[in-house]
Amino acid sequence: MSNFSNYVGIDVAKRDFYACFDEQSESRKFNNTTLGINSFIRHLSKSNFQTQDTVIGLESTGSYHLRLCLQCSSLGFQIKVINPLIVKKQNQTNLRRVKNDPQDASLVRYCLTTGAGYPFAETPETLLLKSLVRQRNSLANMLFKNKRQQDDVSYKEDCLKTKFNPVYQEITAILSQKIKELEKQLKTFRKPEQKLLQTIPGVGPITSISFISEINDIKRFKQSKQLVAYIGLDSRVHQSGTSIHGKGYISKRGNKILRTRLYNAASVAVLHKNLFQRFFQKKRSEGKPYKVALVATMHKMTNVIHSVWTNNKPFIDPTDKPKEG
Repeated sequence: MSNFSNYVGIDVAKRDFYACFDEQSESRKFNNTTLGINSFIRHLSKSNFQTQDTVIGLESTGSYHLRLCLQCSSLGFQIKVINPLIVKKQNQTNLRRVKNDPQDASLVRYCLTTGAGYPFAETPETLLLKSLVRQRNSLANMLFKNKRQQDDVSYKEDCLKTKFNPVYQEITAILSQKIKELEKQLKTFRKPEQKLLQTIPGVGPITSISFISEINDIKRFKQSKQLVAYIGLDSRVHQSGTSIHGKGYISKRGNKILRTRLYNAASVAVLHKNLFQRFFQKKRSEGKPYKVALVATMHKMTNVIHSVWTNNKPFIDPTDKPKEG
């Protein structure tokens, strides 16, 4: 049973937010500024909503919810962040669907009372790390697109026997340099954990720091299947830890950054002799298509990451253990 007697549902936008305090009253509007949040906190105090018996729920909005979360959590309030898909699904179950900010706050509050959401546990350091990782990913995507454009220009130059403006080459040089600077900075964060995760085949510096930045504390996930679902590797078709039936479509509702990193890590791991290559080849020998076998390998790699990180012990390939004489 929950220890909370007060539930506050909030719908956050860039400039303001609506807060629903109970089932009877209409949602109240506050400015999404330091002063506006202070006004919200004063209202909580006047309504006798104390930190020990109050939980505040809101949807993840990219960055607009951060000021409110940081300001309220610093005072001791428990904050829960709810996946917008859960709120949307709840709205779809209503006989009379309504879409407006005050109503959204009421829906968020209802979802909160059912136990939805995960605790907000961000700090300035974790937010900085997450921002740096995402900046690096964004620049890497820009670099990839820029190189494709440069390849197109180079082909035209060859056809026309003439040189074009070297703007794409210049942009490539700048992006490459900035990515190197970010990667150097990322190596300074939580070195022991990065080193620990990199003992896993296929897991390199970017994958390890991505997991650290996006998850922060592996204890959030008591079981590996919870981490699998968070990443979005849980299948829409029945799936177990060692097999995927049907076509093996994954939900893709989880963390896209980690899913992409796992795809790259698994793709590298299956090229070399290790646990994951053997597992991948077994799936292929069973007749699984390449991508289905790779998704199964990503699933297994997630289980290994959870185990290594939770137990704080380097990865050891079980088949590489020396035989007893």
